[in-house]
Amino acid sequence: MPAALHRPEPVLRHRAQPVDRNVPTAQAAAWLREGRSLIVTDRFPTGLDILAALRVQLDEPAEDAGYVRKRAFREAFQSASKHLLAPIVGRKVALADAPAAGFLAELYPDHADFALPVEDAKVLSSAWEWYEQGVYFPVLGYRVHPFYGTYIPARMEHLELFGTWLAKYQGARDRAIDVGTGSGVLALQMAKAGFRQVLATDINPNAIESVARQLQRLPRAPAIELEHADLLGAFGGPIDLIVSNPPWMKGEVGRTLDLAMYFQDGFFERFFDQARQRLAPGGRVVIVFSNIIELSQPDVPHPIQTELDRGRFTLVEKLTRRVKPLRRRTREKVEVWEMAAV
Repeated sequence: MPAALHRPEPVLRHRAQPVDRNVPTAQAAAWLREGRSLIVTDRFPTGLDILAALRVQLDEPAEDAGYVRKRAFREAFQSASKHLLAPIVGRKVALADAPAAGFLAELYPDHADFALPVEDAKVLSSAWEWYEQGVYFPVLGYRVHPFYGTYIPARMEHLELFGTWLAKYQGARDRAIDVGTGSGVLALQMAKAGFRQVLATDINPNAIESVARQLQRLPRAPAIELEHADLLGAFGGPIDLIVSNPPWMKGEVGRTLDLAMYFQDGFFERFFDQARQRLAPGGRVVIVFSNIIELSQPDVPHPIQTELDRGRFTLVEKLTRRVKPLRRRTREKVEVWEMAAV
């Protein structure tokens, strides 16, 4: 393993008050908001019902609510929900009707009996289901099995758009790098497109572990080299194609997985600085992005356009495609920005 894998912090000691189905969920949720620690003693669904009541009390915003309101709700929910615990015995959730969470055995070799927030236990079980079943990606033609704590795309349009661009690519196919590889889909696309050597980096060790396991699953593993590192890591140039699907919005980072969702000041400046140093003559930098930042955060300077305005790169081509709405109409579009060094 490249580094210590991220996991929910185990609660080894607590003085939590026992709760079960006989405690009104609204009352339990109110106690959580007060900061009182509770531990579920009967059924896993009891914990889920209490969390549902907590969401109601915190007035969970609609899907189309603004970024600020959604972020405030998320912070309040995380702060309160961490006080609702589930017992773990023998690295299994010791509650009736609890779903399987095989990651407990993998991530906690040093502890057998402890407690976890119910929300974390829920995430671990959902992640285990994704890992076991896999997610089918038409751009690859097979399933990807994401390890816990690894970003997995919720839609396919941006991957399809990158595939459209990649099919037209006429440049050298010696070395390519996927910066912030996540579940590795872009790196696997480039390997499928015939690049001799594909490099993949990620600051999240769980992502590197995820891609390493995915390569082991394939009948013929492509030549993808992995490095647990920030941005381009230690891989030296020259690199013919530097690709990244970076965070699409600016925001605060609370969990490791947030690094795949939100960028902070200086992130894009560091990326383009490194890309300029590593790019081979005639090479390309390709950013898979979205106009969601313009729709949701119009006051935030556009990071790609800001770099183009600096004059170090020039825009070669920009592809766009509308996003299929999940529940309601949307103006969001995914984008592929192809850039060359000046």
